[in-house]
Amino acid sequence: TLDSFENPETCAGCHPKQYEGWRGSMHSNSWNDPIFQAEFKKGLNETDGKIFKLCAGCHSPIGVLTGTVSWDKKTNEFSVSEKAARGVTCDVCHSISGAIPLDDTITSEHGNGSHIIDTETHIKYGPLKNSNSPYHETQYSELHTKANLCANCHNIIHPVNGAPIERTYDEWRVSPYAQNGIVCQDCHMNSVEVAIQIAKTLKRPETFINKKVRLGGKASTLGTEDRSIVHSHEFVGGNAIISAIMSPKNLRKRQHADIARKRLQNATELTVDLKQRNDGLFELGVDVFNSGAGHNLPTSLTQVRHIWIEATITDGDNNLLFETGKLDNHHDLDEDKTVIFKSWAVDAKGNDTHDPWAINHIVRDTTIPPKGHSKHDFVFNNKNDSEQINVDVKLNYRSATQHMTDALLGDKAPTIPTINMEHFSKAYVQKNGQWVEAEQSYQSLEVDIENN
Repeated sequence: TLDSFENPETCAGCHPKQYEGWRGSMHSNSWNDPIFQAEFKKGLNETDGKIFKLCAGCHSPIGVLTGTVSWDKKTNEFSVSEKAARGVTCDVCHSISGAIPLDDTITSEHGNGSHIIDTETHIKYGPLKNSNSPYHETQYSELHTKANLCANCHNIIHPVNGAPIERTYDEWRVSPYAQNGIVCQDCHMNSVEVAIQIAKTLKRPETFINKKVRLGGKASTLGTEDRSIVHSHEFVGGNAIISAIMSPKNLRKRQHADIARKRLQNATELTVDLKQRNDGLFELGVDVFNSGAGHNLPTSLTQVRHIWIEATITDGDNNLLFETGKLDNHHDLDEDKTVIFKSWAVDAKGNDTHDPWAINHIVRDTTIPPKGHSKHDFVFNNKNDSEQINVDVKLNYRSATQHMTDALLGDKAPTIPTINMEHFSKAYVQKNGQWVEAEQSYQSLEVDIENN
């Protein structure tokens, strides 16, 4: 029943920092997310309600367990209790006592909401040993220290045809991060600065805690024991739009969006080089390195999320020589003429689709794995034989396309922001028969003068 679950505000009485982190997070917005709800309604109509538990099981676990979330086919509206609408609450995660035996799952791995939620006791499960509370029983859970916990909702396979819908856990599982014992919680339940250090060193946060890096403290206002790490509960990934639009006047929610931008802007490295070929044409090489994410870039619903290269090349008189990756007047991309990192899926009839329930198989995947890179060359002609070439390259990210969002929400659709992950802007000039960055050529000239 609903009485088996506490309101998050009750938990805030002893765990205010954890509550403030969760409030405004994507976990707290998992049900109320308007894009999710519109897409969910579309799927329910197209499948005659068959996908209800698959989607609602992770977006409103309390609602599914208590039967207090439902969909009316005639009105195409949801009915949901107040607790169920709070999404993935404190009690959802901390009531998980285990997972369904792997032999009973579709892939013999964690996923598709394979967690077991204890609604019979008042035990709260977590990663800390020797914890005590005057309000509820506590129990150490090894599962809460592993990525397997997150896999329950961040690894989704089509239950009928086995097509991968969301593979974040699988992507991590074969990565250098997993090989070094780094789990989801290490990056997504710590600050961006800590996540950056983890990516650089491929070491868990415990290994570089010192006087300058303090992650510990008391896990509760009633706590008596100092913990080496007290995890943040912001759970921020790359979604910088939903937390912001749900309540724009709420500072906490804007902070989540800011953190998402910061994570995205520290996830990659961009290398750009320019050279002239023997045939006289020019070649701009752009290499994108997934330096900071423990999963592919992008991840999750990669048929929807996308990263792309935007490049503008002009000559010394600002005449346009080459351009790619520009949004049109409808905020959409020409995918045929743009380097995009995402996946493409088709339905059973071979038609393109981004709808999770309709996916039959993936036909193409250009996402970049952890510590992997993707190199692309753009060829152009310096038609005016200009002595200077200006190069401007951006790596951009969006959580969804504008076309899809408009189709789902109509006049209520927000403008999907483009987040600039990397930006390279340089002028190139000729020196000794080679094209070099203008600043470098000027610096070299100054050195030559001094040496003479």
